[in-house]
Amino acid sequence: MRKDNDRSLVSRTIEGAETLVSTEPGEIFVDVPAANARYVRVEEGDTVQEGDIRSRSAEELASESLRKWRIETIGPETVIGTDRETDERHEWNREELEQKLAIGGFSTNLSGFERATVSGPGDESNGESVTVTVYGNDSRKFTQTYRPVDDTDRDERRLELAATDERVETFDDDVRERFESTVALALRNEGYAV
Repeated sequence: MRKDNDRSLVSRTIEGAETLVSTEPGEIFVDVPAANARYVRVEEGDTVQEGDIRSRSAEELASESLRKWRIETIGPETVIGTDRETDERHEWNREELEQKLAIGGFSTNLSGFERATVSGPGDESNGESVTVTVYGNDSRKFTQTYRPVDDTDRDERRLELAATDERVETFDDDVRERFESTVALALRNEGYAV
């Protein structure tokens, strides 16, 4: 997981909200405010496509009428992509592409997870369960719920999976492994063992 303090971030207003945006070549990183916590990260080699992954199903986004580009170069001012169907080159103004990604005009492929939050016992909404919310680089959130394991032989706070986000089951093996590593690290950082 990359830390935000490793990035050069600037503040921009997108759709009336202050948003942090990376200025580094080689990646687009859009950090939407805490009121609607999510982020988008696109690296060279990733896919950007028309449509909002948060409001459309995978089948809708697979439509041939929605264009998809492989991102070749991310520079300080421009982003260059190649149409996946026609191999036609397309160039965007970087700020305009960042805005489209932030507001859902474009989406990217899910490839990683940089953030996770843990809420647990003591939170009135959780009761005895522990919830991990994991944020994907495609701006979506995924939730896993754990319950305490009654194991008096151990000093650690052990948990077992109680409910999983159904979408996790559809992840490719490498994406699922990254997801599980992010969850395990978040839980370990809060003093839990799974």
